[in-house]
Amino acid sequence: MRSYIDTFKTLLEIANKRMWLIVQMFISSGLNNISSLLPPIATAGIIAMITANNFNGIWYYVFLYLLFYCMYFGSLHWNYYTYTVLADYYHLEVQKMLFEKVANNDAIFEKISKGKIVDTCSDDIRYLVDVVDCVVKASMSILKLIIIFLIFMYYNVLVATMVLLLDLLYLKLMNDNSKMVSKYYEGTRKYEDKILDTLNQMLTNLRQVKTLNMMPMLNKNLDKTRKRWKEQYRGKRDHMTLRYCLIPYIVYIGKILLYIFLAYLVINGQMALDKLVLLISYFEMTITCTDLMLDNLLNLSNYGVRVNRIKTILSYTPQKGIDFGDIDNDYINGVVEFKHVHYEVKGKKILNNVSFKIYPNEINAIVGHSGSGKTTIVNLLYRLSRIKSGEILIDSESIYNYSKDVYFSNVSGVYQKPFVFEMSIKDNLSLINPNRDDQIEACKRVGIHDYIVNLPNGYNTVISDEAVTISAGQKQLLAIARALLTNAEILLFDEVTGNIDPATTSHIANVLLDLKTDHTIIMITHKPEMMDIADRVIVLNDGRVSAKGKNQAVYNNSNLYRDLKNRCFASVSKIEEL
Repeated sequence: MRSYIDTFKTLLEIANKRMWLIVQMFISSGLNNISSLLPPIATAGIIAMITANNFNGIWYYVFLYLLFYCMYFGSLHWNYYTYTVLADYYHLEVQKMLFEKVANNDAIFEKISKGKIVDTCSDDIRYLVDVVDCVVKASMSILKLIIIFLIFMYYNVLVATMVLLLDLLYLKLMNDNSKMVSKYYEGTRKYEDKILDTLNQMLTNLRQVKTLNMMPMLNKNLDKTRKRWKEQYRGKRDHMTLRYCLIPYIVYIGKILLYIFLAYLVINGQMALDKLVLLISYFEMTITCTDLMLDNLLNLSNYGVRVNRIKTILSYTPQKGIDFGDIDNDYINGVVEFKHVHYEVKGKKILNNVSFKIYPNEINAIVGHSGSGKTTIVNLLYRLSRIKSGEILIDSESIYNYSKDVYFSNVSGVYQKPFVFEMSIKDNLSLINPNRDDQIEACKRVGIHDYIVNLPNGYNTVISDEAVTISAGQKQLLAIARALLTNAEILLFDEVTGNIDPATTSHIANVLLDLKTDHTIIMITHKPEMMDIADRVIVLNDGRVSAKGKNQAVYNNSNLYRDLKNRCFASVSKIEEL
């Protein structure tokens, strides 16, 4: 019983509002259960009038019969209404809490699998209201059973004792069974999460899975997890079979013995016929009520697994984040400076004494071999990590001193892999700025407006693989337009031309040349045509700055930069020939 109470307490910890609705569910369910006890009284009264040949007296009990059922269905309607309102609240509010938790703690995936998070946000939250419903119904069933037992005690102590012992035995067996079913249910969910994790990874990298013919080996690895899932599922079904096909025999054997004893009392004149009908009705109600309570306790055990999964996510405590300051000065010029910056991960140096200065109205290219620390610099500017020592400054002020709103309204950018939601183009842009004129201006500036207006529904066209074919280059232009809508002074571009065709690369180069007139542009690139448009270049080698300065000067004096540029140029020429 304690585990059921703990589940209910955990639910209240997760979403501790709307207590009045929970109280209403208890009251409405209580009235519903009590009113369900009344019709047998009217039925017994009708039989008593029949045996007494008093036909006129029947109408009184008929009226009571109808009144009792009006009470029953009226309280049931009230219960359904409160259930619906509470379900809306739990589903929407808790889902919002989960989304915010995940969005604000990207390191959560190191502790909790994506499969589990996705499944919890989409499926588990649907059953929160059922935790309340099960607690209410199980509690009211217990109250109802107590009342029925007192009625039996009133008419016959021996019969009451037989009913009590039979019901307690039934409860014990079924409660033990519920625990085993819940245990195996939790096991199935565990292996479902693992399978879902693999599915998410497969969908993210579907092209590679196909081209490298990974599916046979993936299925082979998944078969081990599927086998474990099957074992857990079989265990659950075995105990469910025991629950519904074997344990009920106890009730039916006891039921036959009880009816024989009641018949004996009637035949020997120790009990009137109407009382026999009344007690049989209440015993049938005892069985129904006990089954209902047991089903609710079983469901509560299963829902406890779901509630704990939700709590695990909401209770996730990340390492201390990077604090924001209180500088609200929004007049950012856009001078970016790294001064003797050191950064490491688990003792491994990623950046070692990195220093450089970046000015507005220039395109600044950061180049270097893979693993040299290029993306780390961008991530530090996005405040995804904190440096070990040194300073990162914007307009001579530490980036950690700016307020959150000021910082993220002045530092924005675009990643290598363009990301847009499966919603309309207008809605994608409205996530940053809902002003239609601003959206159109941004799209015109990056050169995607004409393409959009020629789509079937213009800016209202929904972006999805099924509805509209939109290239990686067009998605990248849309992502750049979205970044412009932030009105940020400093724009970061991390390999934005890495996966697009030469024509779009040339177009984006022209876009950046235009944007530098009123922005600070920082880009990571390995393409020679993008290196060509840079005003200044910073060359990284093993976490250190090996060269920096004006583009041509760096090219003349840095063998590494020349090698990077010429090697990339040769690779591009070879691809174009093919």
